[in-house]
Amino acid sequence: MEISLGPIKVQLLPGWAAFLPASKSLIVADLHLGKAATFRERGLAVPEGSNASDLGRLKDIIDFKKPKQLVIAGDLFHSADGLSSSTIELFQEWLQNLKLPVLLTEGNHDRRSWFARHRFPIDVSPHLRLDELTITHDPDDLSVREYGIAGHLHPGIRIKEAPRQSLKIAGFLVRHSKHLILPAFSEFTGIAPLKIGEKDQFFTEIKGTISELPSELTSA
Repeated sequence: MEISLGPIKVQLLPGWAAFLPASKSLIVADLHLGKAATFRERGLAVPEGSNASDLGRLKDIIDFKKPKQLVIAGDLFHSADGLSSSTIELFQEWLQNLKLPVLLTEGNHDRRSWFARHRFPIDVSPHLRLDELTITHDPDDLSVREYGIAGHLHPGIRIKEAPRQSLKIAGFLVRHSKHLILPAFSEFTGIAPLKIGEKDQFFTEIKGTISELPSELTSA
């Protein structure tokens, strides 16, 4: 699915990634590496494997799109507790095999994780400019006068199935045709149902393709 943020074309990809054809940049947000380890550190019986699964899915998308660079719009890591030796080693090996520049716009969880002490070979900044778009973590940091991409909100909608039952669906939220808010890439991260405005659009993955949901569903 291709959308436009002003004059800029953006491809929305299955698996919760966006691609900028002009610069061949792949953009994802909210991997929250180490989140499961954080829960285990605090005594909760959470199974291992979510980090490897998420990084494997991301590598599959990279192999398919063959970008020139990977941009992570914040919250690559979850917490200091979650940066276990196994998480660190897994990510370091993944980066070595990637052979691709990785840029991170630092998120609130990244700052709390103290990831910088591990000296990962990634470029970190509060925000960056690509193809006349501003990329950052928190949508509140995007000006209403500019086009941009962010993460942070883990956008989704809630669809009623029965009087006391509902289904939460993750997706891409486009606000006023200016700001694209990416869904959380991590499979172990929750969905935050958001209010979809009249001038907003919501896209989700249906049978392996990205489709826009009609307003009667997003306004329910």
